[in-house]
Amino acid sequence: MVSKEIIEACSEKLWQAEITKTPVDVLTAAHPDLDEQDAYAIAAATLKRRQAHNNAQTVGFKLGYTSPAMRAQMNIARPNYGVLTSDHLLDSEGGQLDGLVPSNELMHPLVEPEISILINRKIEGGNQTRQSILSHIEAVMPSLEVVDTRYKEYKFTLFDNISDNSSASRVVLGPPKKLSQAGDLRLSGVLLWTEGRCIDNGIGANSMGDPLLSIVWLANFLAEKEQAIPAGSIIMTGGLSKAHPAKPQQSFVAEFGGLGVVKAHFA
Repeated sequence: MVSKEIIEACSEKLWQAEITKTPVDVLTAAHPDLDEQDAYAIAAATLKRRQAHNNAQTVGFKLGYTSPAMRAQMNIARPNYGVLTSDHLLDSEGGQLDGLVPSNELMHPLVEPEISILINRKIEGGNQTRQSILSHIEAVMPSLEVVDTRYKEYKFTLFDNISDNSSASRVVLGPPKKLSQAGDLRLSGVLLWTEGRCIDNGIGANSMGDPLLSIVWLANFLAEKEQAIPAGSIIMTGGLSKAHPAKPQQSFVAEFGGLGVVKAHFA
């Protein structure tokens, strides 16, 4: 573990990178002994800065690298999580209009389609299973995540990425459905479109074999740290395809089987 002073300095470095839109070198370049516990501590310190600066409220979690495609693309060995706050959420107008993404607030955004799940009751304690979390699910939603690393490029270690809140940036949520209406999430396919072209596709099973199992992973991982998933949390269960670069004036549409459509426009 590194010292508390280093954790605070690393957090401040990442926070300044975000608010000034000036990307920085990866933390492990200067601190090669950084470990996973340090990385989550840095992310937690930056969360406090975000809350103080933006009056942002914690609204849920985003899971990273739950699919083989994303782990291969970014050379990351295993999943992780970041914390979602209210300033990450963009209004999608019920999925009928584009969620407007403020390009001038981002550095090098990438877009990926995901299945998001709303939790209606607190999930706490370890040994959670797919069956045990079913009664905690309020709704499922098609979604688009915009990731935006605070580093100079998308080349980083697992610990760098955790420190950077798993590259969390913006989220567009589509209209919610009850799980019973959505069908088997493992079999929910998605087509990702931009400028009239289908540029990628995926399926719900790309997220740990089942998006519900990604929530099981998160609940059990948090339980190891004596933490829980609060009621009302939105959980993004991980990208179902590769992440794709976005530029100003570009629009993206994700069509999900059984879930509906969600759109994003980079203004």
